[in-house]
Amino acid sequence: MVDLVRSGYQIGPPPYGYRALRIRVVELAGHSNLRAVLVPEWQTAAVVRQIFAWRADDGLTFAVIAERLNSDPRRYPPLTPNGQWTAKAVTRVVTNVKYTGRQVWARTAAGRPVPVEQWVTSAPMVHEPLVDERTFHRAQPKRASEGGGAHASAA
Repeated sequence: MVDLVRSGYQIGPPPYGYRALRIRVVELAGHSNLRAVLVPEWQTAAVVRQIFAWRADDGLTFAVIAERLNSDPRRYPPLTPNGQWTAKAVTRVVTNVKYTGRQVWARTAAGRPVPVEQWVTSAPMVHEPLVDERTFHRAQPKRASEGGGAHASAA
């Protein structure tokens, strides 16, 4: 798993805003394997960029962002079909380092946040970022009551 993440491959379902593109990779030993890389999904990628803009540029809370998203579900499709945006769902988007173009794994262990220094990350730009590093950092929660903690920092 560590080698796959460091090589920039997606493990598991893609985050909102991306789709997984399956590619065939030939290993050094000559074995061929299917791997997944992230590519932006145009409509939901635009939603992710809007979320970061509202947060980083306008300073909106996660709850207010969720209300705005829910006001126009055709323009801002929810994370789950027939679902609603929640402050928690918006927080998960804003704190996901993958939107900066890095792969990351092991941010939690047994459901608890892991210190950033222990995360497994790839090099920058292994897939197209939806936000730049500066915007990502400006959008992060400022207080624990806002959903901060280990998830709020990028590698």
